[in-house]
Amino acid sequence: MKAAVYDGKVINIKETQKPTLTKSQALIRVKAAGICGTDLAIVKGYLSTPRPLILGHELAGEIVEVGNNMDQSWIGKRVTSEINSDIDNSCFYCKRNLFTQCISRKALGIDINGAFAEYVAVESYLLHEFPASISFNEATFIEPIAAAFQVFEMMPIEKDDKVIAIFGLGKLGLLISQVALSKGLDLIVVDGSDKKLELAKKYGVKETINRFHEENISKRIQDLTGGLGADIVLDATGNPDALKDIVASCRTRGKLHIKSTHGLATPINLTDIVVRELTMYGSRCGPFDKAIEGLKSGKIKVKDLISETYPLEKIQEAFKSYEKSRDHIKTIIKIE
Repeated sequence: MKAAVYDGKVINIKETQKPTLTKSQALIRVKAAGICGTDLAIVKGYLSTPRPLILGHELAGEIVEVGNNMDQSWIGKRVTSEINSDIDNSCFYCKRNLFTQCISRKALGIDINGAFAEYVAVESYLLHEFPASISFNEATFIEPIAAAFQVFEMMPIEKDDKVIAIFGLGKLGLLISQVALSKGLDLIVVDGSDKKLELAKKYGVKETINRFHEENISKRIQDLTGGLGADIVLDATGNPDALKDIVASCRTRGKLHIKSTHGLATPINLTDIVVRELTMYGSRCGPFDKAIEGLKSGKIKVKDLISETYPLEKIQEAFKSYEKSRDHIKTIIKIE
């Protein structure tokens, strides 16, 4: 099969062996896979992974083969996959149903071969079927939509939480914005792209700040919130330099949520967090059932978030385009 293999320096298209299934695995014929910021961080050397490695974890495709322990009725189904594999079911976290934190887990496309290939093998417990009303391109958003929902699974919204400021309107920031709006929060969003800010307004965001046009972002957010700051401030920038403004934009006894996984050393004012008694959250993978329902119902809209599509053979070009454009949101690799 054809696969995009990262060797630690570059990604090359190679002929590789099609995965051999275990009894509990399914073979997915990949139809589409999205490039994630994590993929870019790996290629740029910010995150360490095994080499060589097939990247890609935002996938959609059809099952073409199943292991002996799986029902044959799975064949032909349109599916996506969760990314945390090799769960041991016996560690501290698994015993508490916190499977994404399993001590033995390996992440698809990060620790083990992923979806930038014609085929990928995944464990049966990771599979989620989606209806034909959701296209393969749209289905590549299910994993990040689940991550957007997980923000609010981890961080409860309390009665005094009215305003959330979101820094960064990449794919994840725009998805989190839609989930936040569905929960009745007022939004302030910060980004350097007028195109992304206009898209946020289309979704219903009222207050937007272009970081290149505003000299003092935290002061602007304080002015918009009666001098207090936002009740919740979320980082989806992938830029550690933004954290100074992120902390300063949060009201005293407010909540900080760090969603970026840029892999870089991050300066942060711990004294400010202690003195103003801020609460900090992080979150990773989330509920796929809610993500699929959000897409199916139309409450979460993703078509406008697709910036470009490339065939697998042009994945190097796709990564370069993903990195260079300020207006870019999501690139999808189409695998036919």
